[in-house]
Amino acid sequence: MLATATSYVEHVLQTPLSVDGPATSAKLPAFLTQRYVLVEGEILGRPCILMLGTRLHDETPATIAKHRDVIRRQSPERMVILVTERLSNHNRHRLIAQHVPFIVPGNQLFVPELAVDLREHFRSARDTPADGLAPAAQLIVLAVLMGRIGPETTPSELASQFHYSAMSMSRAINEIEAFELADTEVAGRFRHVRFTLPREALWSRALPQLRSPVRKRRRVRRPPQGLVLPLAGETALAEKTDLSFPRMETRAIAASEWKGLATRYDLDQPMNWDDPVIELETWTYDPLLLGSENVVDTISLYLSLPDSTDDRIGSAKEALLRQVGL
Repeated sequence: MLATATSYVEHVLQTPLSVDGPATSAKLPAFLTQRYVLVEGEILGRPCILMLGTRLHDETPATIAKHRDVIRRQSPERMVILVTERLSNHNRHRLIAQHVPFIVPGNQLFVPELAVDLREHFRSARDTPADGLAPAAQLIVLAVLMGRIGPETTPSELASQFHYSAMSMSRAINEIEAFELADTEVAGRFRHVRFTLPREALWSRALPQLRSPVRKRRRVRRPPQGLVLPLAGETALAEKTDLSFPRMETRAIAASEWKGLATRYDLDQPMNWDDPVIELETWTYDPLLLGSENVVDTISLYLSLPDSTDDRIGSAKEALLRQVGL
């Protein structure tokens, strides 16, 4: 970490970060020396102490600021600068608000005592997936946009709400944070997720990463009445707008349920010419988690409909967004 920090500072300031050696820590509390490696150095002619964070996963910005103050009192003649490999957006903003200098090699150098705030593209703790949000992460973002999730939650609460494992929700939150759609903070045993962006801003930032939930479309024999298969596709679009209903009805099901349904009702077998037929969409997440038993949710429906040269369908899709205020 020290090597990457010195290289980064020299790259962005075009001047070396001199490292003199370990800082004197005999008079410091043991909990500080356990959490930080303290190194004396010099930047732009100013002596400094680098606090290399080695165990910061559970520390809040306020706590880090208190730790820094203890070190400053021992060495008032030196700037004290936090060095860490990564910071969430939320923690980064809070450290800046408290005027705590920090270096995140490759991303940002914030040292107000030198009047320096140089930031490159800020990466989150994990690389952003190249192909957008995974289905579970998209499900969470859409739920926030629909008001189904409050401004603050935890992976375990999300797991209970959407019937996923806590580990799956934790991975989804990692993706959401990587795309800078939410901030996270660990407090005690719990990881808290905060959606602080205004709704319109969240939609605008998330939209390039959102994908159609439809994995595959099949023409199948109409299943027996009474099965819960919400309307989807152009049928749902007609249900929600003034568009005329299509000749063939479209319904949706979670992709994970397709095999069981097909086996139970022979849906993947050849059909007779007079069998009633529907189009069945298999979705990457359960359409019932955000929709109703009658029709899929409006935002997922918008994402599921492919671009069309038919102006009527294009206008109906725009009407969907107006219905939900986006």
